[in-house]
Amino acid sequence: MRSGQKRGQRAGGRQRKRQGHLAPAQAGEKAPSDPLSDGAAVRTAAAVATAAAPPTREESAAAAPAWLDYLLPGALCVMALVLFLPRLGTPREYIQDEVYHAYTAAQYLQGNADAYLWNTTAPPGVAYEWTHPPLGKLLIAAGVALFGDNAFGWRYASALFGTIGLAIAYGLGLRLTRRRAIAVLGAALLLADGLYFVQSRTGLPDIFVLVFMTGALVAFYGYLTAPPGGVRWPMVRTGVLLGLAIATKWNAAYASALIALVVLWRLYRLWWARRWLSPRRGELPAGVREHLLWLPLGLVALPLAIYALSYVPFFLTGHSVSQFTELQRQMYYYHTHLKETHAYQSQWWSWPLALRPVWYYTTRSGDLVANVYANGNPLLYWAFLPAVVWVGRRWWGERNAALIVLATGFFGQWLPWALSPRISFVYHFLPAVPFGCLAVATALLELWGKHGRWRAVAIGYAALVAFAFAFFFPIYAAVPQTAARFDLRLWLPSWR
Repeated sequence: MRSGQKRGQRAGGRQRKRQGHLAPAQAGEKAPSDPLSDGAAVRTAAAVATAAAPPTREESAAAAPAWLDYLLPGALCVMALVLFLPRLGTPREYIQDEVYHAYTAAQYLQGNADAYLWNTTAPPGVAYEWTHPPLGKLLIAAGVALFGDNAFGWRYASALFGTIGLAIAYGLGLRLTRRRAIAVLGAALLLADGLYFVQSRTGLPDIFVLVFMTGALVAFYGYLTAPPGGVRWPMVRTGVLLGLAIATKWNAAYASALIALVVLWRLYRLWWARRWLSPRRGELPAGVREHLLWLPLGLVALPLAIYALSYVPFFLTGHSVSQFTELQRQMYYYHTHLKETHAYQSQWWSWPLALRPVWYYTTRSGDLVANVYANGNPLLYWAFLPAVVWVGRRWWGERNAALIVLATGFFGQWLPWALSPRISFVYHFLPAVPFGCLAVATALLELWGKHGRWRAVAIGYAALVAFAFAFFFPIYAAVPQTAARFDLRLWLPSWR
């Protein structure tokens, strides 16, 4: 028994030295004498507390000037603006679902009460978008208010959020790995993704969901690595961003539910370990009290309040609470009973393979054709699954809390679509893309560290991803080209 406990203590000691891992138990904790545990109790005590010491490998990076963490993402944002803003107003007409979202956003600005409801009729050629919560359309409306009801105006908010998303992707990589090289490379790979580029230049809400959910998972990592008694503000930050994401699109609820399950599991572990975490019998440890208070407030009440606040314009246009309730029911019914098919719909399993794009726009002028194809960078997407599995296995062996964020961000925002009753499209995969990019960047930096031919492989692959983005750029950005050049960019029969 004692030898088992000693082994558990040694294992716990090794765990505490690793970055992002479960940290040492609070001072004054006592290990129980449990004949069934054989050292597991001490490991459990280490598991329920999470203040992480940075790994020795990254100490030199941590000592680098702090201004680098402003300069590097700032440079990435400038690069994004250089890519996103030119020709943002081309095409000049609505493309794809802008006929719903962008049109409805402009109607919000005009105070059109009909634009919020499911049982009203819009003019021919457009439609009111009521199947999603209003925050995404309100953000689009902000761009219209600034620049007018034109293509630049209704796409500006997406370009702005696409730029912000790169800074958040940098923060994601830096927080989870403590390596600036991975943070920069992960964000750069995201910038080289065709789907990210297209959604950052289209008046649709998907890029908003990506930004809010990536930010929420960065905040959630702060919760995972906070001591049990210091989770208040990480929970609040996570709850605010989850509320913003769900108020944009309900599909953000998938990862939100997984986050809640992780928090509940941690609370359960703390509750189970309270026998030796509490100095006096019957007194709850600080970590348990903090969770019991801020779990319902930060992760339930706060997101619900933000969701309700997104409907303030709905009520200001004269709608009632009963209409609000019926609207939620209609939204749910729509998404659970949508049976229509679409020529460019795709199955969830095909998204990391970039098998089926969505054709947003096409026009011909003489011998030239211009298109907007929403699809991932194939050379990048084909590496997602191997990279995520490899990084996940490595972080699992290290008991790294970053694994929870990676798994929730990638699989938790992708796999639930296998259970969705409605048709789906490749852009539903978008919120998972920053986490795939992070995994690829981590793998590439590992290859870089091996020197020799492996370093050449890493450089060559990164160069191929950048080349692929440049090669496909004309069909991402509606650049006119000959039919022959267009055909060169249709690698797979399923892309037609």
